[in-house]
Amino acid sequence: MIMEARNLGWSARGKPIVTGVDLVVNEGETLGLVGPNGSGKSTLMKLLAGIRQPTSGSVLVKGQALEAMPRRAAARLIAFLEQHSETTEAITVKDAVQLGRTPWLTPLQPWSAEDDRIVAQALADADMSGFERRSWTTLSGGERQRVHLARALAQRPQILLLDEPTNHLDVQHQLSILNLVASLPVTSVVALHDLNQALSCDRVGVMSGGRLVALGAPDDVLTLERVSSVFGVRVSIITDPGDGARIFRFHPAS
Repeated sequence: MIMEARNLGWSARGKPIVTGVDLVVNEGETLGLVGPNGSGKSTLMKLLAGIRQPTSGSVLVKGQALEAMPRRAAARLIAFLEQHSETTEAITVKDAVQLGRTPWLTPLQPWSAEDDRIVAQALADADMSGFERRSWTTLSGGERQRVHLARALAQRPQILLLDEPTNHLDVQHQLSILNLVASLPVTSVVALHDLNQALSCDRVGVMSGGRLVALGAPDDVLTLERVSSVFGVRVSIITDPGDGARIFRFHPAS
């Protein structure tokens, strides 16, 4: 166990958005979170990242309460890629990715050649090498998403929290990013809309109405009955003749 949520909840103006979530994240796994719009996925991710303070319950990281950790210490453990990350600053791609090294810099440990190496590797992993001098304002939505991922990778976290990391990306980059995340020596929690992408995770949690209604192996959790009831669609499963993998196909409920 590297992260744990205990009876975690958050409310806005008295309205519960996330309620009573108990969740254990195992070290080294890729945990997918799925659920319809408004199910509380993004709020749960922000609670796990420490960006929002819970109105009930707590988040523990390596046995310590996240809210009690110094911000620098937490940032050395957790990197968070938001669904809609933006900046109005006139910065270059390299500037943006270098921000990921901030938690590791101190007066006694200033910027070094090792930081340059880490930034270059993060850019390469996100397929953004050669973009270093490009201005942020000239990038497409997909390119910006990959820069934010590179910034998170440059942070060298032990836990990587990704809220819709394939948002704005074409199919090729969706696959490359998900394969990269799966190959990294980190623990990953990934909120996804695409249930077929979630099938490749080690475990999947299903959010509905602000609650975690199921958690387990993808084949055990993403059953036809559960997908139909949670997402309000008719669903069938077909088998890929190439590798025998399950693939969801969706149909209108009516």
